[in-house]
Amino acid sequence: MIEPLEPRRLRAATFYVAPRGDDANAGTDATLPWRHVQRAFDVATPGSTVLVAPGVYREKVDLHVSGSAADESITFRADGLLGSVVLSGKGVRGANLVHIQDRSYVRIEGFELRDNLGVRDGSGIRIEGTADHVELNGNRVHRIRGRNAMGITIYGSNPASGVHDLTIDGNEVYDCQAAPSEAVTLNGNVSRFAVTNNVVHDVNNIGIDFIGGEGVCPDPALDAARDGVCAGNRVDRARSNYGGGYAAGVYVDGGRNLVLERNTVTRSDVGIEVGCEHAGRTVTGVVVRDNVLAGNGKAGLGFGGYAESVGQVSGCTFTNNTLVHNGRRRPGSAGGEIWVQLGSGNVVRDNLVVAWPRGTAIDVEPGGEANALAENWVLADGGTERATFVWAGDRHRGYADYLAAGGADLGTVGVDPLLVDMAGGDFRLAAGSPAVDAGDPAFTPAAGETDADGGPRVRGGRVDAGAYEVG
Repeated sequence: MIEPLEPRRLRAATFYVAPRGDDANAGTDATLPWRHVQRAFDVATPGSTVLVAPGVYREKVDLHVSGSAADESITFRADGLLGSVVLSGKGVRGANLVHIQDRSYVRIEGFELRDNLGVRDGSGIRIEGTADHVELNGNRVHRIRGRNAMGITIYGSNPASGVHDLTIDGNEVYDCQAAPSEAVTLNGNVSRFAVTNNVVHDVNNIGIDFIGGEGVCPDPALDAARDGVCAGNRVDRARSNYGGGYAAGVYVDGGRNLVLERNTVTRSDVGIEVGCEHAGRTVTGVVVRDNVLAGNGKAGLGFGGYAESVGQVSGCTFTNNTLVHNGRRRPGSAGGEIWVQLGSGNVVRDNLVVAWPRGTAIDVEPGGEANALAENWVLADGGTERATFVWAGDRHRGYADYLAAGGADLGTVGVDPLLVDMAGGDFRLAAGSPAVDAGDPAFTPAAGETDADGGPRVRGGRVDAGAYEVG
């Protein structure tokens, strides 16, 4: 019997780029490197690694090569500490610093991408069309300025394949004038992705967004970011600069079947929001769990359609999140700690909420009453009898008045959960907290689920309330 031949693999090469190189060189000798990153983007071979030496490269690059499943990815790696290898768009024409269209099996690692100025619609990194097995790891993207001046954008426009098996991990995105768009966005036919461990801060609109229904993909059934994970990210100061907007640190706008877990959002307009801005669509299958949302100006956690003319949210779960001191900026306005708009059949359970003195603990707008709001842990500084609770759009001072008006029983209300150091930003449960083992007795962690610190989600007989487990 003749044994089948194994697939032939190309010999993995290493290429070099340096500020004093020459594009006429072969690029395979560290002493005879190429001069431009674009040269590597034109000719690097599958399975190869491109090492880019420290320096400032004033160019905007367009990828013209791909790796393959058989011969592995092409890796473009900054060969130095983060910040030492800079791709600068200063004085260079073009919308994007790095543009990837219809390419696959590629890694971009460790670059500083900056100075994309005077932008009308552009990004630090933009992927569009068809792409798979692309990884964006450990890059820093900033000074992207203008209008729709975004950090990392993914547009799955091809209905046949789209963008899938995508990783965006460990990047820092800041000083982006993304409004009225987003700093990091996945839009259209984008599936099977992981957006993890990124830091997004100081942007003038939404931090991280998962979008569907905008027509990026011409097939409406596929026009949604879906089947992905957003985990371990930190978003700080994502604030809208127009129309009194509600910029979320993490926003699902028409996406579906997503897991948002272990993210921390602070000092933004809204912590995490799940909505649907396009009529006739319903967002479903979104799991929001084990997140920490603190000090956000207008709301901590929000979900639902904002008007009858847009879509709704149904069949999503919001569990074991910790919300502290959200919604202070506009007392008396919509929002607060938990903000429920149009939608039904959603579950809000085992969350730990600490509202501001006289703050809004929960705001259930008309059309948001048919959701399960139970077994949460709710406290307001100064007492829940002075806090605001909204039911069907009617505001009530104190929890008793809210219940008397038909408001949903939220769970344990008015008992201090004993956080380790709330003033200092340590929202873990102290030993002896009454919130320990106080969650849903029927709770079973999902495969791979952990608490906000990455530890076991259940350490005692029952799950603890909020994002952290004691022990």
